[in-house]
Amino acid sequence: MKERDLNADLIRCVAVFSVVSVHFLLNSKFYTVPVQGPGMYFMCLMRSLFMVCVPLFMILTGYLMSRKTLSFHYYKGIRKTLEIYLLASAACLLFKKFALGQAVTLKSAVLGILDFDAANYAWYIEMYIGLFLVIPFLNGAYHSLRGKRQKQILVLTMMALTMAPRLLNNFDLATEGWWADPASSSSYTPLVPGFFTGMYPITYYMIGAYLKEYGWNLGKGKNLLLLLLCVLLFGSYNYYRSRGVNFIWGTNCAWGGENLMTASLLFTLLLHINVKKWPAWIHGGMRYLSGVSLGLYLISWIFDQIIYKWFLGWAPEVEERFVFYPLIVPLVFVSALGGAVLLYGVRDAGGSLVGFLRKIGRKAV
Repeated sequence: MKERDLNADLIRCVAVFSVVSVHFLLNSKFYTVPVQGPGMYFMCLMRSLFMVCVPLFMILTGYLMSRKTLSFHYYKGIRKTLEIYLLASAACLLFKKFALGQAVTLKSAVLGILDFDAANYAWYIEMYIGLFLVIPFLNGAYHSLRGKRQKQILVLTMMALTMAPRLLNNFDLATEGWWADPASSSSYTPLVPGFFTGMYPITYYMIGAYLKEYGWNLGKGKNLLLLLLCVLLFGSYNYYRSRGVNFIWGTNCAWGGENLMTASLLFTLLLHINVKKWPAWIHGGMRYLSGVSLGLYLISWIFDQIIYKWFLGWAPEVEERFVFYPLIVPLVFVSALGGAVLLYGVRDAGGSLVGFLRKIGRKAV
C-alpha cells in the first residue's frame, strides 16, 4: 500500500486556511478605503502572504497528478469534486433564499450552478474542470522532454509567458513623475508580450510536476528568508502603488503574478518539514482536514456572511480591523469546517444509499 504523503496534507491545510485568511481582507472592507497608515500597510503584507491560497492548490495538483495518463478511469476522478460542488451550491442557494431573502427560483439555481456563481467562491471549480481535462496531455508533453534541463526550460518558459508580463507590464513609463505618485494613473507601458497570462494555472501545474520529480532544496533557513523577503517586497510595493487611494488591483498582484513566487517558496518550505515526527493525532487531523478542504473552501462563504455582518457592527474602523484577525479567521474556519463535515456526510450517505439500491436491484434481477 502506498504511504500517504503527509506533507501534501499539510500543504492543503495551509492552503485552505489561507483562503479563509485572504477573505478576511475582502469581508473586512479592506478594498473600500484609502490605503494609508500602519494598519493598512500591515494588511497589504497580509494580502501578499495569504494570496498563496489558490496557487498552493494548483501547484499541489501538478505535484500529485503529474503521472496521470489518459484513460476512462482517469475521467471518473472528477466525480467527487463535482459532487461537493453541487452540494455546496445547494447549501449556498438555500442560504441566499431563506437567510438573505434573495429571489432564488429553480431556473436561476440551475443557471447559477452552470455559471459557477451559485456558490460564490466556485470560480476555482470552473478553472479546475478545464485543468483536469488537459492534465493527461500536459503530462504527456512534460514527460516527453529529455532530462532535467529541458523541463527547467519548460517551467521558465511558462513563467515568462504568464508571470513576467504581470510583474513588468505594471508601470506607467510615459507619464512624467508617475513614480512619485503611482496612484495618479491607471495607464501602463507594456514591456513584454502579455497575451498568454491567462495560462497561469498551467504554469503552477508544471511547477508542481517539476517539484515532484526533482524537488528544489534551498535549505529551510534560506527558503524561509526568501519567502519573508518576497512578502515584504510585494506588500510594500502594493502599499506604495495604492497609497492614498483604494487598493489597486494591478496585474502584479493578480493570480499568476507575484503570488507565483511566494506560493512556490511556501510550497517548497512546507514540503521539507519533517511532519513524520509529529504526533499521530496531528497526522489524523491533517488527513481529515485535507480530505474536506474543498468543501470547506466552497461553503466558507456562508459563514463569511454570518460572522462578518456581526463583526463589522462592533469594529467600525477598517484600518484597525486587522487586530481581530486571530479571533475572526479561526471562528470562520471552524464554522466552515463544521459545514464541510455536514456536506461530506450528506455525500457519503447519498453514496451509501445509491450503493444499497444498486445491490437490491441486482438481487431483484
